Amino acid sequence: MRIQRRGVKIEEFFSDQRHQGKRNALVAAQRRRDEIERGSARYSARERAEHPSSRNKSGMVGVRLHQQKDIRGEFEYSYWYWVAQWTDGHGRRRTRSFSIHSHGDEEAYNRACQARRKGLKQANR
Repeated sequence: MRIQRRGVKIEEFFSDQRHQGKRNALVAAQRRRDEIERGSARYSARERAEHPSSRNKSGMVGVRLHQQKDIRGEFEYSYWYWVAQWTDGHGRRRTRSFSIHSHGDEEAYNRACQARRKGLKQANR
């Protein structure tokens, strides 16, 4: 059983032999998980959105760098974009892309960040 709450990782092992079978081991692991969850507070959606994960490379949640490849015969072209993504007020995913070729890297990134903030504000998030 593995669980992480507010940056603290908890890992425990529930062997089949010790619990007299797979089903009992699973039930014991689920009980322990529920016990940990009752005693710890989860991040709210707002808190998660404000703190990028360690996997985030852009520095802003919902903004990522994207490479589009276009193969024409023996030639391959690459187009780079900063992409903003969010969920609107109706639960639909929204995406806006900003070309680095057209706007430059910094301006495309700034526009993507601004589009995400605007989208979240309109969605009341």
